[in-house]
Amino acid sequence: MAVIHTPGFSDSCGHGCTSGTWASAGVFGAPVPLEVRRYRLDPGARARSLLRGTEAMAYVIAGSGAALPADAGDESFILGPGSVLWLSACGGLIVEAGDKPLDVLVAQSTTPGGGFAPLRKVFAAGELPHLVSTRDTRDRLDLVTDDVPAGARTIRADRIVYHPGDTAAAHYHTDCHHVFCVLAGSGLLYTDGEANRLEAGMSALVGPGEVHWFRNDTDENFSFVEFWAPPPTGTVWTVEGDRCTWGPAGVAGPGGG
Repeated sequence: MAVIHTPGFSDSCGHGCTSGTWASAGVFGAPVPLEVRRYRLDPGARARSLLRGTEAMAYVIAGSGAALPADAGDESFILGPGSVLWLSACGGLIVEAGDKPLDVLVAQSTTPGGGFAPLRKVFAAGELPHLVSTRDTRDRLDLVTDDVPAGARTIRADRIVYHPGDTAAAHYHTDCHHVFCVLAGSGLLYTDGEANRLEAGMSALVGPGEVHWFRNDTDENFSFVEFWAPPPTGTVWTVEGDRCTWGPAGVAGPGGG
């Protein structure tokens, strides 16, 4: 059974800034090795996020601004709409909104990686792999995957858009927790046949070995960021002949599973 969480995003994190925990072992009551927090900043506002020195990322949901990682001196990174800041090891992060509000998701692994040099890099939305489903009309933007050159070991993430009527194939992951943070719209998450309504701002956790799939039964787009923690080594499709495959946006033909 999925675990559903509805954060308030109303914690004060400074003048002109509110935040809230979107996903963690604490809010789900399950040992998921990932924490996700959302920050909403007014124009010009700043927010500070304490990190564990493990792999972390910031994804800009809306707006633009700048990011200043800890231990990076005066180095700052420009954050544009849909961009991803990757931090392979960092103890903290300051994000600052530009002249418009900034809505940003900050995720961090709770599993130490180690054994690699610190990498701090921004990937603009246009640099990230953009895929489309060969099964229906879903749209996917890879945020941290094997095809994004960040060298990630403990985090995997992408952003999915389900258009009206889209639905995924039933499946499960053998060895990872699957976390969903809903950005917009409304849709149904099925877990072992039980339907759960998810709305914008909510999050959900599906455990290892738990059969699940989504359906957008509304007239509006339904979108979320999904995380795998740790990255799965196996996915099992439970209906013979039905699986999700993807191809590059604008290119016909099936892609990877």
